[in-house]
Amino acid sequence: MTERPALPVASDGSDALQVAVRVAQAAGAEIERRLPDTIGSGAKERLGLTTKGGWNDRVTEVDKAAEDAALAVLTGAFPDHEIVGEESGAHGGDSPYRWYVDPIDGTWNFASGLPHICVSVGLWGHGEPLVGVLLDPIRKETFTAATGRGSAINGTPVTVSDENRMEEALLGFDIGYKGPEGKLLLGAVAELWPGFQSVRMMGSAALGITYAGCGRLELYAHHYVQPWDIAAAIVVVREAGGIATELNGGPLTPESRSIAAGAPRIHEQFLAATAGSLWRASAC
Repeated sequence: MTERPALPVASDGSDALQVAVRVAQAAGAEIERRLPDTIGSGAKERLGLTTKGGWNDRVTEVDKAAEDAALAVLTGAFPDHEIVGEESGAHGGDSPYRWYVDPIDGTWNFASGLPHICVSVGLWGHGEPLVGVLLDPIRKETFTAATGRGSAINGTPVTVSDENRMEEALLGFDIGYKGPEGKLLLGAVAELWPGFQSVRMMGSAALGITYAGCGRLELYAHHYVQPWDIAAAIVVVREAGGIATELNGGPLTPESRSIAAGAPRIHEQFLAATAGSLWRASAC
């Protein structure tokens, strides 16, 4: 764990970590309310699934409702803080504190009835990560972390994997929204295989990174992420004793577009093994 900075405090006396949990819970309640609509044929139509960006970048009406619920709690607690929401963009006051909110990370999983999604709420202050809260409304798991305070699942402390052999590592990846880079990623996995235990395509970058922070994966890597994908999860990884960098090993910021995160020794070996990868070069 790093030095423990003071967290901003809301008018009701709650600190930013407590507020972040409430923000995630507000979004999670909207998701839970619509979970029955994810069952069976016609789910995508019931959820109002539409294309918002690239050919496979999708959004549902639930994403929007969940973000509205989250922002209502957050703006009530910290009206002067800046907020960057995946669906609503950047807004708020002129403050050194900036929140990043992803109401449903894993929208395609959600619309397909696959139980691997999360709400992601991250706070950065003065350019440094302070708070990360991720809520999985299906497994009823809340991942919490704050700089200098460690990481936990439902209040139980967690750490990264202590595995130090790449051949025993379980790696997580995602293809993302960029076709050519996605093909390069698949090529990189083929180059590494069979140098690791197995691979998982997660469908949620935020949850994949978080799993690398609590030992469920040894490492998670992605070539094209957004600020709301990583802002909260990297706090979990770092406070759990892990390392999170860009694919080239450079420092992460919310504006970074690539990530490799997880157990220190596996992270080191992964970067060494992919040093000449076209996939890695395309993301840096």
